[in-house]
Amino acid sequence: MRPGESASRLGVKTKGYNNQVFWRLILVCVLGAGLAAAESEPGQETLRRAVELHQSGHYSEAIGEYRTYLRAHPEAAEVRSNLGAALAHEGRYGEAIQEYTLALKAQPANVSIRFNLGLAYYKTGDITRAVKEFEAVYAALPADDSNRQRLILLLSECYLRQGEEARVVALLNPVADRGQEDPAADYLLGTALLHQGQDERGAMLIERLLRHGDTAEVHMLMAYTRMKANDSKGALGEIDRALALNPNLAEAYCLRGRLEFIVSDMDGAEKAFRKALELAPNSFDALFFLGTLLREQGRLPEAHTQLQRAVELRPKEIGARYQFALEYSSEGDDKRAAELLESLIKSVPDYTEAHRSLSTIYFRLGRAAEGREERKIAETLDAQIQAQDQQRGRSLKK
Repeated sequence: MRPGESASRLGVKTKGYNNQVFWRLILVCVLGAGLAAAESEPGQETLRRAVELHQSGHYSEAIGEYRTYLRAHPEAAEVRSNLGAALAHEGRYGEAIQEYTLALKAQPANVSIRFNLGLAYYKTGDITRAVKEFEAVYAALPADDSNRQRLILLLSECYLRQGEEARVVALLNPVADRGQEDPAADYLLGTALLHQGQDERGAMLIERLLRHGDTAEVHMLMAYTRMKANDSKGALGEIDRALALNPNLAEAYCLRGRLEFIVSDMDGAEKAFRKALELAPNSFDALFFLGTLLREQGRLPEAHTQLQRAVELRPKEIGARYQFALEYSSEGDDKRAAELLESLIKSVPDYTEAHRSLSTIYFRLGRAAEGREERKIAETLDAQIQAQDQQRGRSLKK
């Protein structure tokens, strides 16, 4: 595995976030164990050759030598981990995961192997499994271990991709409180805070990032801020500035697509979402919004594929589950749509639109009594929201 491959997809470059050192230490540790084994076991020449090929960057050849050695020594966990690293470097992440999993089964306490397994999951976009492995490594490393601090950034990014802003804030708040100015941490924390509605703290982090120069990340945070203020034109301007500095920033294209979706520029939105997916195939927002756009345009087969993938990435995400249910209804499968909406309402009983849509579907299915009941629930929830808005308005006048 090439040291530094775990660098954040955000493209933030800082002196403090030097993953290259971490990955090099892990690789040297594993390769060193392989060389030690080579000195005392049969097949040592094969293993020595594999390690030398690996260290010199001849990964494809090293893979063949490792496999030859492992056929005679299937219990050699360190060597199997080496094979996983070489496979990962070649982009063969599925095979790498298999090798890391076998190695970890033999050495469940090996933090290096577990971390590399998490990184392989991360590279495939399987963030849920990546987080599980990263959290185990994070818990195993001492509190004062510098590698543990770097791991915070990777975990924070994964949490942000899962839409778990509160966990990002919990991880990065201590870093911010210590006054450690790390642009990568500031960007992740600032994004999470803005998503949570903590605009004042988010603005503070924007100011801090500005001290490190004009970066794409600063303009992305400013774009989020302008978007929340309903300044679509200003937000698009910030996105243009971000892309001028980093044309491969998938988040920028995704946010552009959302803004164009809001103003009903569907062609522009679709183009932006597809560009985001080209750069980041597992972007939840791009999959979700593109799927929704396609569903509304009646392009159902592709809409189904995009929304299904979005739900797989975030199975608890309310909006994705709702849109996926509507997709089944658009396809004519009202029975399946009703099942999905029933499940959603069980999780979120006050989701007004889900009750309203379920009412319509029940009537189509001939379940009139249930349809009337769902319509009554939706009307009650609407009345409650209206009353709350009126009360809020009276409070503002005081």
